[in-house]
Amino acid sequence: MGSSTMQSPLPQFMILICEREAPESVLAAPPTVLEAHLRLPRAVAETGARIVAGNAMGPPSNAVSIRDNVPVRGSLAGRERTLAGYFLVEASDLDHAVWIGRMIPVIDGWVEVRPVLTA
Repeated sequence: MGSSTMQSPLPQFMILICEREAPESVLAAPPTVLEAHLRLPRAVAETGARIVAGNAMGPPSNAVSIRDNVPVRGSLAGRERTLAGYFLVEASDLDHAVWIGRMIPVIDGWVEVRPVLTA
């Protein structure tokens, strides 16, 4: 058994969940979406990848943005989408991470997959 502090040989990818309107809470999401998210870690593991971390994000109205070192209440991101959550995954390559991204349920939005840059 490996230690959880050991570095994985697999590259990491951030999968951003973008929604046109994020639910006010995790429990406000449709039950089918919640159930699909609960099944996701096992489904991802079956592909040979691993979810390292993941969380739903609070609504943008609760955000504080900082621009030019000045805090501003709310999100400065575009109005047509909001960051609703994320997963950090380890996958064999970008194609594998995209395959995982296609498994992630959304309500009315999309996912974006990006490689995590390393030194």
